[in-house]
Amino acid sequence: MSGTSRVTVFPLLHRWSELYSAPAGRCIVAYAATGQGGTDAVIGVIPRPDLVDGMPSLMEVAARHAPSGYGPQGPNAFGSWLTCTSWSARVAPKVGQLDIPSVGWELTVHQTVRDLVPQGATAKSVYGHLHVYVGLFRLMDPVLMAEAESVLARTDTPVGEQLQPA
Repeated sequence: MSGTSRVTVFPLLHRWSELYSAPAGRCIVAYAATGQGGTDAVIGVIPRPDLVDGMPSLMEVAARHAPSGYGPQGPNAFGSWLTCTSWSARVAPKVGQLDIPSVGWELTVHQTVRDLVPQGATAKSVYGHLHVYVGLFRLMDPVLMAEAESVLARTDTPVGEQLQPA
């Protein structure tokens, strides 16, 4: 799938070294919205195979977090957690992340959750979204793609700690 819209790119620490006896897993996530009124959340990993676990399945990352506020464990809870994480990155920016007002993008879709089930008596959507598409994300502008690939270099974690061991 593809589109042109606002894109937020942010770092995600998704595996903790003290829990897994391995280097911490970090990746770069991109978030966009598409569909009529932005009802579709588009969330993907910016490919960085040189990072320790830099291209994880985001649905597996969500499953490891065992989100509890979105009903039973499964696709709805995992898609809702990813939507919450991405939306939160947009509205509460962190050091080093990138927010692009309008750019062309492509998502190689790996998983889709249609008809997200919001929690709460009056909720009609999950952070404004009804569907979530998850996969590998690419920006169509090569200069902005290079900037997105370097998001981790702008964070507080030294890049050397993020690269695959030699």
